[in-house]
Amino acid sequence: SVEDNGSAIAEVSVDTRRVRLAAEGSRAWALTGGGTLTPSLEVGARWDGGDGETGAGVELGGGLEWVSGGLSVEMRSRALAAHEGGMEEWGVAGSARLSPGADGRGLSFTLSPRRGPSESGLARLWDEGLTGRAASGDGAADATRLEAELGYGIGFWERSGVMTPHAGFGYEEGGDRRYRLGTRFAFGPDLAVGLQAERKEGAADPEHGIGIDLRLRW
Repeated sequence: SVEDNGSAIAEVSVDTRRVRLAAEGSRAWALTGGGTLTPSLEVGARWDGGDGETGAGVELGGGLEWVSGGLSVEMRSRALAAHEGGMEEWGVAGSARLSPGADGRGLSFTLSPRRGPSESGLARLWDEGLTGRAASGDGAADATRLEAELGYGIGFWERSGVMTPHAGFGYEEGGDRRYRLGTRFAFGPDLAVGLQAERKEGAADPEHGIGIDLRLRW
């Protein structure tokens, strides 16, 4: 990103265009032992123009998800199978999630490893602009990343609320390591308050932060 470098770098303008047409399909099967299995397949064609890599290409992607009760496991992958400009893209990602009970009480766990761009990223391009990746600190596009969080929901306030202490960890190859510790308080379905402390370690000196999250529905 060159937006926030002041006078250190002269203003740079980049013109890039991408047109993409894709078809995606999925089918869910109920398993005899319980749960569902859902494979998915995506095929797309795209054209890149402007500054940088140009030309037409073909994208292939697929995934597999298994859900049983509060436990879900998913794997997905994507690759740029061919491109006139010689561009190469591929990625694979997975996730395992254990959800607490319907009332929010009990053990919860998430684990999300990822290598490279496992999705097309077009929605993010629209939301954040061309500098979104650099601004968010994502680092190299093909880096390995890992996010994990463990929590446990406990009833409080005459058991009409749920308190969920949680701890989390984030890692990026060649980038930062993040450690999180906090607690979320849910006062029914319409009010929730969260308090979290984070420590970030990387090439620079460690950074510390505290965040408060308030969610109110009416």
